[in-house]
Amino acid sequence: MNSGNIVITGAARGLGLGMTRYFLGHDYQVLGVDLDKEALARLDQAQVPGLQLVHLDVTEESSVQSLARLVESRFGRLGGIINNAAISQPYHEPIDKLSLSHWQRVLAVNLTGPMLICKHLSPLLEQGGAIVNIGSTRAHQSEPNSEAYAASKGGLVALTHALAISLGPRVRVNAISPGWIDVSALQPGDTPAPGPEDHAQHPAGRVGLVNDVAAMARFLLSNESGFVTGQEFIVDGGMSRRMIYRDCATDTPAAE
Repeated sequence: MNSGNIVITGAARGLGLGMTRYFLGHDYQVLGVDLDKEALARLDQAQVPGLQLVHLDVTEESSVQSLARLVESRFGRLGGIINNAAISQPYHEPIDKLSLSHWQRVLAVNLTGPMLICKHLSPLLEQGGAIVNIGSTRAHQSEPNSEAYAASKGGLVALTHALAISLGPRVRVNAISPGWIDVSALQPGDTPAPGPEDHAQHPAGRVGLVNDVAAMARFLLSNESGFVTGQEFIVDGGMSRRMIYRDCATDTPAAE
């Protein structure tokens, strides 16, 4: 990557906040975008060098167009984009009671938003720049009553390889699909910390950390991944490869 200027959406809370701190700690200039005014205000009060913040709804095209003009005036060119903004609560009412408004809002934020960001900001990426979309393992496996979230993340994975073909070879586009990432330290009181059983069920021996995702994103934005595009990288401690069927007699995972 030729430039340390990047845009991160959903930058003020949870995983986005953790990635913002990570990239600032690795000498990047970050333009952080978020819809949560209170979270943005808290982050702004910290007065972190290298960080600029913008209040924005990624589903509003006129606002994204304004963001592109702002980016061009402040940075000129971008080295990378991380599309992280999302309605991250996967659960809703049963499908027969799923409101159309909820379905449409989740898809608007989680799928249309990244498309609009790429539409208006990708022309500002330098030759060799890169886009990282933050998906989810729920694009591949589900629990009940999570249709909107699963559909949005599955669509984002498909959008990733479509963009890679359309924007290549000038720009590379990849996706990271995290599993369980512990953000409890970033959102005290909002998210309970995982316990010993939560860690133990992971083949890697622990729940994921924000830096597990951030380090992968940094690699995908760098020139070191110059031959990698259109791909999805699952960062879940091996959970999506674990056999989940139970042996009812012993209440242990069934063996093959």
